Amino acid sequence: MIEINLLKKRQEVFLQRVLIFRIIFIYLIGLLFLLVIIGISYFSNRIAIKLTLTSIENYKQKIKNEKGIIQNLERYNAEMDRIAKDLFFMQEEYKKRVLWSKKFAIIVSSIPDSIYLEKISPDSEKNFVIEGLVSPEIKNIKKPITEFMNNLRANSGSEFSNISLAEIKKITKIPKQDATTFKINCTVKGNK
Repeated sequence: MIEINLLKKRQEVFLQRVLIFRIIFIYLIGLLFLLVIIGISYFSNRIAIKLTLTSIENYKQKIKNEKGIIQNLERYNAEMDRIAKDLFFMQEEYKKRVLWSKKFAIIVSSIPDSIYLEKISPDSEKNFVIEGLVSPEIKNIKKPITEFMNNLRANSGSEFSNISLAEIKKITKIPKQDATTFKINCTVKGNK
């Protein structure tokens, strides 16, 4: 019987060792499983971080590009403000000043063939004088002057008022030929 007890003890020691090996094996497998899961988690987080950093760099580059655009927009905005101020100033000046191009066109379109203009000069802020010469070949001197004044009245519309003859004078410009000069006073209507 002594031998049976020995075997029994050996069997218990063997079962304890197997149990310990199994526990250690399960523990190592569990530890290995945890390490694999932690490794997967670590590498997936590293990949996610790299993707996020790449995305951040892309956004930084876009922001740099847009900063240039924003600076251009700010510069254009400042330039537009300056142009708007200039335009406002020019509009105010336009309202104050007399625009002569249309008035000159009316005067030129009203001149008969037998009259030559010598000068158009301002008399005051709203008055001006038209000085001219009637061709010496014309016998009836009053007719072209009257025609010129009537044409001015007809064509002037909202440009002129108070068109009146100020002076008619005979002068000798060319020897043996008398010419007639005239002055017509006109007033500009409104401020344009």
